[in-house]
Amino acid sequence: MKLATLEQIVSVYPHPNADKLELCKVLGYQCVVPKGAYKNGDLVVFVQPDTVLPDDEWAAEFKKYSPKRVKAIRLRSEWSEGIIVPLASVQPLIGELPTIGTELSELLHVSKYVFAPPADMEKQYLEMLGELPFSMPKTDEERFENLEKLPFGDLVDISLKIDGQSCTIYYHLEEDRFGVCGRNYEYKLESENNYTAQALLIKDKLIEFCKVNKVSLALRGENYGIGIQRGAHNPYSFLPKGFACFNVYNLSERRYERKGSPLYFAQLCPQIGVETVPLVEKDVPLTEVLLKKYSVDLKQLNNQKFEGVVVKHANFSFKIINKHYDSEK
Repeated sequence: MKLATLEQIVSVYPHPNADKLELCKVLGYQCVVPKGAYKNGDLVVFVQPDTVLPDDEWAAEFKKYSPKRVKAIRLRSEWSEGIIVPLASVQPLIGELPTIGTELSELLHVSKYVFAPPADMEKQYLEMLGELPFSMPKTDEERFENLEKLPFGDLVDISLKIDGQSCTIYYHLEEDRFGVCGRNYEYKLESENNYTAQALLIKDKLIEFCKVNKVSLALRGENYGIGIQRGAHNPYSFLPKGFACFNVYNLSERRYERKGSPLYFAQLCPQIGVETVPLVEKDVPLTEVLLKKYSVDLKQLNNQKFEGVVVKHANFSFKIINKHYDSEK
């Protein structure tokens, strides 16, 4: 996942509602900048949305507007996502100029935003068993703005992105091992937390399916409910606690079961009685209109605010973050 990278200005164009501002396109993002600050082809550092700026000198001016995290905002009715940093202001920290796309977050002390950590963090550390097992990747989906080419015209499914707590519940057949993980770590099954509470409800169903079908699987999903990512903007933070699966990872083959697979989450989970994230649309062509629909045009789905959606293709997936929701977080 990109946090802060060396990029090139794709285009600069007028701001329709401000004489002293312009709009810049970097990757697939639009940013509002002072007029005359940049031109097409300029090299810059681009800091992605959902990041935290450091207390370093180069970031001081930007932190006035993004003190908590970098997010989508509207300036004179135009969306601005991410931060464009002039190369000259961070050149001493970067040193020799790297290639376009190089990750610079460590050098610039830019970090990924994490929702307020729990007060009992020390207790949580004691409950950890270790890092993610069996070489499982983290569950981060790439934003569509960071993708160079998209298979427009191909059929995709659209699933709701729930604003919750990443959770993976797995069973490894060869090792006869059941476990549960958060985004970064595995947890001891004897501990008492949101992860283990949901895992134990699913344990027997998952183990039975894996043994009957001779396969090792991880159900990757979102814990949601009262006390999780709480906020007036998040409708799932007011529901009873639950787990909704959004992906199935094949532990033996180290790959996701994509759209079209018999083990695709939307086909497997109903067989074993496990909740899934809602499928908003199924078998629809991927278009620019669809991207705009979920990122900008819609403020609500089914009369509720929504964090975004995940586009599921037969070969890969990516997320569309809803700008209206992001601006309220």
